[in-house]
Formats: sequence, structure tokens, C-alpha cells
Amino acid sequence: MLDRYQPDLIWFDFGLGAVPDRYKLAFLADYYNREDEWGREVVVTYKGHDLAPGAGVVDLELGRMSELTYYPWLTDTTVDDGSGWGYLQDTKYKSATTVVHYLIDNVSKNGHLLLNIGPKPDGTFPEEAKDILVEMGEWLKINGEAIYGTTTWVHFGEGPNVITKTGSFNEQNVPSFSSEDIRFTVKGRHLYAICLGWPKGPVTIETLKTLWAPEITSVQMLGVDQALEWSLSEKGLRIVPPANKPCKHAVVFKIERGNVFG
Repeated sequence: MLDRYQPDLIWFDFGLGAVPDRYKLAFLADYYNREDEWGREVVVTYKGHDLAPGAGVVDLELGRMSELTYYPWLTDTTVDDGSGWGYLQDTKYKSATTVVHYLIDNVSKNGHLLLNIGPKPDGTFPEEAKDILVEMGEWLKINGEAIYGTTTWVHFGEGPNVITKTGSFNEQNVPSFSSEDIRFTVKGRHLYAICLGWPKGPVTIETLKTLWAPEITSVQMLGVDQALEWSLSEKGLRIVPPANKPCKHAVVFKIERGNVFG
């Protein structure tokens, strides 16, 4: 399989724990050594405790973490309501907002999103699924720099709507997010504060009160070509958003931090 298909990712479902360790070790060593041969990263996912921590990326089926983790993890979910992994003629679909928020929340907690799209028997995709992907793509065109190539910050976010249950099969326990819910990512000197809704007025991000005002050189919103008014106090970082929103689903404040020590 490795020689013929050179897969980027190998995803294991349940049952891997029944395989003797010597076979799992031989497979992992062979596959990970292919990174040098192929010149690119490869990934193995697993469930539960089927591999040793650090040997792969733990997978949560139809679920996610409630907090930031020190290790990478992955959700596998589907664009429909989770009742199947193939095409279902009468299924209900998630909203594009739900899927975009799913991606943002995962990335802020050191997670990833593996999204299933069930094709019809003729190989085409349902219009509902395509609509979700198009809306995700439109959002990422504007805000992708807050997702791609980022790392987590010291906090994943803040807000009143809290995920209380960690692990697989907990999508039914995820609340609807609002503009008061914020998620953070980092790339270089940029801290991204992703607001999961369009704020109706100035936003005060309490978690960012730990910043130091002289280190902030500018605050912008992705998709808007203007600097934003901001102030920092013991209550947090207060930002005045622009008059018009650049996209649906979520908006991103890009906070540039300079080197105050020269």
C-alpha cells in the first residue's frame, strides 16, 4: 500500500489495539521513514489508547476537546447530522456556520478537522454539501491566514458558550456560539482573535489584558483595509470593529505585536 499509493494520511478506526505491538512498531517505523523518501510529512491517526502517546494523532469521532491540549488531535465528522458516513437521501445537514466554527474551535485547541462528504451513487455530490464547502472556501479566502500555518496561543479562547464534554460522539453537547465567543491562534508576531459572530459594537477581549500596550503595533480585521481603534486596560483589549463586516460566520482581529526590546 505504501509503495503503490504513497498516502499522506493513514486513518485507523477501532481494532488497532488488537494488533501486536511488534507489527504496529514495524509499520510506524516504515511509514515515518517515508517522509525523507517522499519529501513530505505523513500522519497516522488512532483512537483511544491504540498507540502510545506521541506515536500518532489521536482521533475523536464526531467530537472534540473542551480545552487546549499539548498534543495534536483530530476530529472526524461529516457535513450531515452525523447519522452516516456515506450518501443519505433524506439526511439533514449542518449549517456552514456550524462547520466553520467547528474548524476554528479545533485549531484554537491544537486540533484538526477531517470532514466527510458523502457522494451519490453516480459520483456527484449533494448540493447541500457543495454549498457548505463553497461557504467554507469563501471564509478561508479572507481569513485563512488565521488558520493555515498557525499555532495555538497560551489560551484557546473565551466566551459564555462552553463545551463541557470532551471526547468522541459529543457533537450534541456543543452549544451555539455567538459574537461573545473568541478563539485565538498565532503566527509569527501576529495574534489572531477570531470572533464567532459579528459584534454589534466595541469588543473587549478580557483574556488579552495580559498583553502590554507598547508591544501592540496595530489591530486590523482581516478583509478590511484599515487600522482599527483599540485600547488596552485592566478589563482587556477593547477594539472598535469596522462599519461593515467582510464575511459571514466569524471575523478575525489581527493583532500585530512588535519587538519592544529592539
